[in-house]
Amino acid sequence: MPHPAGVQTVIRAPESTENIPSSRRVRDVSRRIQYLDPSAAPLTVLTKKASSSSVYNPKFEWIEKDLPARWDAVNNGAGYTSGDTSIVVDHAAYFSVGDIVNIPRTGERARVSTVTTGSNTLVIVRSVGPTAAAALLDNDDLQIIGNAYAEGANAGSEKSHQESYPYNYTQIIRTPFGVTGTETEGENYTGPDKPRLRAEKSIEHMIDIERTILFGERDIDTSSTDNPRRYTGGFLYFATSNAKNFGGVMTEAEVEDWCEDLFHYTGGSDTRFLACAPLPISVLDQLGVARLELVTGADTLGLSVKQYVTSHGTLMITKHRLLEAGYTTGDGYGGHMLAVDPNKIAYRFMRNRDTKLRMDIQANDLDGWKDEYLTECGWQVSNPQVHGVGSGITG
Repeated sequence: MPHPAGVQTVIRAPESTENIPSSRRVRDVSRRIQYLDPSAAPLTVLTKKASSSSVYNPKFEWIEKDLPARWDAVNNGAGYTSGDTSIVVDHAAYFSVGDIVNIPRTGERARVSTVTTGSNTLVIVRSVGPTAAAALLDNDDLQIIGNAYAEGANAGSEKSHQESYPYNYTQIIRTPFGVTGTETEGENYTGPDKPRLRAEKSIEHMIDIERTILFGERDIDTSSTDNPRRYTGGFLYFATSNAKNFGGVMTEAEVEDWCEDLFHYTGGSDTRFLACAPLPISVLDQLGVARLELVTGADTLGLSVKQYVTSHGTLMITKHRLLEAGYTTGDGYGGHMLAVDPNKIAYRFMRNRDTKLRMDIQANDLDGWKDEYLTECGWQVSNPQVHGVGSGITG
């Protein structure tokens, strides 16, 4: 009788979990995948709930208009004497005949009698009121406080200022996925492939949208004139007015200084959502123990929020997990926090092209199936003066 091939492994004991072949045992595997970060996009939730509307042009615009300018400055290196009545300013077009001008440094009030915009020259009546005229210095502030007309006078000249038309593009974001025909008919611990992939790729797609509306830069590539590629500008692209580099350790005094600028214009309210990287939110937790309060309700838009109250305004603080420190050098966004006025942002999507699951888009001869999530969207960040970015926080 021939010997069997190879050498047998003999078990000289009762069979147990330690001495039987591991390949014989049925693995006990949960059919539910435990995703590391199933929801990393609080700002997407914020924008969609705050304001959302479709556009019918991939370049979409909105209208902004500031209040009339009330501040200007003297523009003459040699200054002026207390008796000079013809003065050059930075922007004579800001002034009208009859305007009363306050000079904060000296306390003098003057009245505008002539405006020459071509040379930025004003003729003024000095010392309107009991405060005596004084010498003017280059760059002295000038504040328009209103106007004064003589009894029975005719109305003055009309004056208005133009609005501006900021714009952005919609960007096409796609997340394709699929499975071969053989894998479709196989069995695995995670169950059928379609529902699993559709669930996890929806999260991946949402995070791609979130990163785009945070970090994207507006541009258009027309190198292929038939099929241009558009890039949407994100929050950091537009919100440049109140950018503060804390340059290391963040103190309570620096937060107050930043808030002074951040809340200079009310926008829609004296409240800002503050989306923070983990480090800044830890620092705020330590700085503002007496100021912080956990709040819930409609105003939080479903987010976990702590309220930080200052005399300038209120910060509604939430953690943003996509503000990360980076991979190797730490030059990412781990020291950032973004102050957002929810009344001045909007999620804009191309008409009929908000996020859709496109099913069975595979070629006819593909042995398998293919789906994709597709979104064509952009972000409208209005009035950048009411938003802000804090950066450079290390502790």
